[in-house]
Amino acid sequence: MIRWVRSVSLVAISALGVLVLGALTPMPQSPRAGSSLSSGSPGPRERTLLFVGDVMLSRGVGLIMKARDDWAYPFREVTETLRAADLAYCNLECPISSQGRNQHHLYSFRADPRTVEGLKAAGFTVVSQANNHTYDWGPAALLDSLDRLRAAGIRAVGAGRNDLQAHYPVVVDLGGLKVALLAYVNIDPKDATAGIDRPGVAWLEPDRALADIRFARPLADLVVVCPHWGVEYAAGPTREQVKLARSMIDAGADLIVGSHPHVVQPLEEYHSRWIAYSLGNFIFDQKNPSTQRGDLLNVLVRGKQIAQVTRIPLRINGNFQAMLAPPRQQVPKTAAVARSPLPLPAQ
Repeated sequence: MIRWVRSVSLVAISALGVLVLGALTPMPQSPRAGSSLSSGSPGPRERTLLFVGDVMLSRGVGLIMKARDDWAYPFREVTETLRAADLAYCNLECPISSQGRNQHHLYSFRADPRTVEGLKAAGFTVVSQANNHTYDWGPAALLDSLDRLRAAGIRAVGAGRNDLQAHYPVVVDLGGLKVALLAYVNIDPKDATAGIDRPGVAWLEPDRALADIRFARPLADLVVVCPHWGVEYAAGPTREQVKLARSMIDAGADLIVGSHPHVVQPLEEYHSRWIAYSLGNFIFDQKNPSTQRGDLLNVLVRGKQIAQVTRIPLRINGNFQAMLAPPRQQVPKTAAVARSPLPLPAQ
């Protein structure tokens, strides 16, 4: 019965989307019971990977969770969808901590430690801490956040106690399918960059990132790279992003999942691999209508190959909850799929 319910859930959410054909020691994770889409017919096992964009659990979002004393409140409308997947990922746009000192950036985010309960209840298995808000309360808050996530069984990628940890791939074993994830940021403050004996984030230096991908390639069946990059509120990537994303694919990445612009940007197929330049927001309290929607990227893996990618429209309601968009809602033009390589943007 559980397998039937999960299968129906995954089929239902796929119908909402636009179908597109197409940590130093890795810690094994058991696959979630009944998560395969297989109905018993012969063939390779199927698994589902779900990716969403920016999740910010401070400021207005934090206030509404505290007022309701419900730390899973922002995810209530999508928890069933997330938990039906074998792996669920987001960009966590804040440290989760009660420690640190406010660095007084333009916006400084720090989420209540109890919000980790919400991430766990929602079913997230991997989160990126490689973004421009991870260091808003300094190294103490970052380290506390990494410890709290790990204690909750959530893998953090793209940040660590030192440079090696920040750059080392997180490898998740989904019962025979190994998925390696890397995450980077090139949005200031650059002084958040991890050092030899300094906590911080993995800074997006192209040569280093390509070397990391080549290192991760033999460790896993699929390599996913999650860069925090680009221009806020822009409808598409820059020329430099397009070139770097394609170089990452050429180096061995199977999927690129970007964040930071807070709006949805194009999805590109390149050499039979996929580049999602930005999935937009998932949980945030920004007011502009374009920032109140995003995409859920539903990646179907058959055997050890990506068989299908589906974009599922999302919206953020007035209470800062993520919701699947109604079927009648059209995917915004800025979310159009590029079935052939995007032309390089003008300089």
